[in-house]
Amino acid sequence: MADRVRAEMDEAWTSTAGGDVVIVSHQLPIWMAHRFVARKPLFHDPRARRCALSSITSFEREGDTWREVGYASPAQDLVDAKRDTGAV
Repeated sequence: MADRVRAEMDEAWTSTAGGDVVIVSHQLPIWMAHRFVARKPLFHDPRARRCALSSITSFEREGDTWREVGYASPAQDLVDAKRDTGAV
């Protein structure tokens, strides 16, 4: 999966002359990209993933190397405000 995500990142990079590219994905492919770029083992505990509701993970490419440059959770206030009222 990490190889497929990286290939998509490479293709997106080469498909535009400049500017930003947005790739929308689910949690696992983004986390695999994060771990690959950070040179961490791909195996991990899924409960320890950093991935909030509508989170944004940003990468940049320098030469042939990708690096993570940011993480944001713009919907964090919605997560903080949720209240589990249980089954009704």
